[in-house]
Amino acid sequence: MKKYIFSMIFIAGTVFQSCTDEKISNLPPDFASADQAASVNTNVLFFVNNLYTFIPRGYNRLDPDPATNDNANGAAPGAPSVSDPKTAMVASSTDESVHATRNSAAELWGTGQWAPSPQNNWDTQIKTDYTGIRRTFEYTEDINPRIHVGTAGTSEVKPADRDRYLGEALFIRALLNFELLKRYGGYPIVKTQLKAGDIINIPKSSYSECVDYISGLCDQAQTLLTVTPPTPGDFGRATKGAAMALKARLLLYAASPLNNTNNDVAKWKAAADAASVVIKTNTYSLLSAAGGAGYANFFTTIAANPEIILSRLEVNSSNYERMNGLPSISTGLGGTCPSLNLVNDYEMANGTPFDWNNPTMAANPFTNRDPRFANSILYNGSTWMGVTSGTAAVETFQGGKDAEGIQYATRTGFYLRKFLTIGARFVGTVGTGVHAFPIFRYGEVLLNYAEAMNEAYGPDDPSTYGMSARQAMVLIRTRAGLTGNLNVASATTQALMRDAIRHERRIELAFEEHRGFDLRRWKTAETVLNQPVMGLKIVKNAVGAPTPFTYTFQQVENRVFQQKMYFYPFPQDELSRNPGLVQNPGW
Repeated sequence: MKKYIFSMIFIAGTVFQSCTDEKISNLPPDFASADQAASVNTNVLFFVNNLYTFIPRGYNRLDPDPATNDNANGAAPGAPSVSDPKTAMVASSTDESVHATRNSAAELWGTGQWAPSPQNNWDTQIKTDYTGIRRTFEYTEDINPRIHVGTAGTSEVKPADRDRYLGEALFIRALLNFELLKRYGGYPIVKTQLKAGDIINIPKSSYSECVDYISGLCDQAQTLLTVTPPTPGDFGRATKGAAMALKARLLLYAASPLNNTNNDVAKWKAAADAASVVIKTNTYSLLSAAGGAGYANFFTTIAANPEIILSRLEVNSSNYERMNGLPSISTGLGGTCPSLNLVNDYEMANGTPFDWNNPTMAANPFTNRDPRFANSILYNGSTWMGVTSGTAAVETFQGGKDAEGIQYATRTGFYLRKFLTIGARFVGTVGTGVHAFPIFRYGEVLLNYAEAMNEAYGPDDPSTYGMSARQAMVLIRTRAGLTGNLNVASATTQALMRDAIRHERRIELAFEEHRGFDLRRWKTAETVLNQPVMGLKIVKNAVGAPTPFTYTFQQVENRVFQQKMYFYPFPQDELSRNPGLVQNPGW
């Protein structure tokens, strides 16, 4: 008899559990039969909860995954082991950052050392995705039909809950299929459970076939899902907005140059329409606060956060603060070191581009910048948590306590601030912070809308939707705390607005795992990701010198991107298992 897994996920405080080492042809673990799974309402809920463990996790997830690291040294669950503190962000494989510890998976990936073997493709996730997809079919084909519907007792599931659970399963199936699509392009679509002993011979579907399939799943899911989570304790569950946001992102990718070689404007219109559907629900808005603080607060706020569409929650902890912590704070591991490439792209607060050739800007390069800069990046002279004093100045100048020459020090002159909570202390007076990585948020939806609208209608035509690309951009920048919109105001043509929107995505979505895929879908990765990652050498001048510091650019890490890297290679064991699957070109 077929058996099923049960496990609680982290919804309002419970830790995720998941098995991710299964092949798409394996039987599920030996837990309970489908009849038993459907016989008690709590069992049904547990099975649906387990599906959420397959949703992609963010933060520092490369090298050992923090969820599976065995921490032989006795560190807290989720923390990197002292013997291997290389747990890196995906951002450190792009031009956004490098990792403090050399030879991290991010560095190997970013320098082009890929291969079809799982050991040399650190973001493949294909086994996890197919396992999760199979679990959704176990639910829809075996458990859902057996559910006892009613309201009388513990064995019965309320009709509204049954519909919502089915919608959640369909949404997760759609999301996992999209995760395959954005990495591999066309891929083998699995449309039912694969039974033990089945011969797998599934060819790769075309990109457009995959888009149509995922879009259909989104449509089915949103008809069954609720507008908001059923109770506040259900934060983290899929809603109608999540299904709509996934469809909007899917269609934006489908309309982009990599996948729309003839620039079919109808695809851009479809993407704009899908994003407008999310906007017109009037369910979401940008989290705002004075001086642009709403941008920083978004990433550490759950309650009453109107910008969240779907986030993946982690246990409240100080693990990510430690992974990316200043090495001058005991056990801080340096982690993600933002690049000078990214830092240079943060504008001045009035919307003027930053320019090292401007003497006034160059003398004080970290002042009066786009507020998202200080809310995302720790720089020389900024303040952050101290062991006893509450805050301490960051010193990345040569000889400073956070500078090159000490273990785990920044390689670029900068440290990560975004996502981290100053009160999440990992030494001294210990504290924890909220960590809810955004899978979908309203800020991204507005940027998706702006891009699709500009490509379909130009900068200022609202078409039938009531908001132009420019107006969507102004919403984003106003929330950020910019005092001027010169960059957007000067974008008088479609081409100039395209550049402005791409710039805005770089800043607004930094470190959220969009950059690498954006560069791919725009077909600019061969230019951008073949440029070296730069850092800033800072020398403290003597008292009385004209300026307090001298700044010198330095190359930190090379980047390598080849044509074949626009799509990932299928792992060799998947090719061996499925003779109908053909490797992506160049691999």
